[in-house]
Amino acid sequence: TLGARRRMLGKGDSPMIRVNTPIQGTGADILQRALGLLPDRLMAFDARITGTVHDEIILECPVEQERACAGVLKETMEEAGRDYLKKVPVLTEVVVGESWA
Repeated sequence: TLGARRRMLGKGDSPMIRVNTPIQGTGADILQRALGLLPDRLMAFDARITGTVHDEIILECPVEQERACAGVLKETMEEAGRDYLKKVPVLTEVVVGESWA
């Protein structure tokens, strides 16, 4: 991956796995980097990380802080992406809702 992690591929692994592994692995690197940065950045808010799903981070915060927390999350994810992807734009979509459903 671009985060320097390796996966041992076997002779029987499909070409799709060989192509997909660096892409998915780098996505995981970006997510882990963002998760490392977020706790300090959320200290000013009454917010907490409640989960992750694939390449998503789920936060809970009071309604009155949702815009500010969404901005922090967006910038943190994009910064983490730029740490690895130097030549392509990194864009993040943040959605605010009453529940994850």
